Amino acid sequence: MSADLSNDPHIQALRDALVAEHEAVVAEWQHQADEAAGRDDEWLSKWHQDTADRLRAMPYPWERPTAAA
Repeated sequence: MSADLSNDPHIQALRDALVAEHEAVVAEWQHQADEAAGRDDEWLSKWHQDTADRLRAMPYPWERPTAAA
């Protein structure tokens, strides 16, 4: 059985850093989608938007259900 480290400040700092980096990547993809839409490049806008949406939908490792033992 593993220990619950969710309240450990170091673990929380790592999670915060991962979330911040992930949100920055999503924001960049969204920005690219918005810019392409502004240029009326529908294909590129859709490609960037689909990627941003897929990244937003990804669960973080600590959000995934654990397998039953």
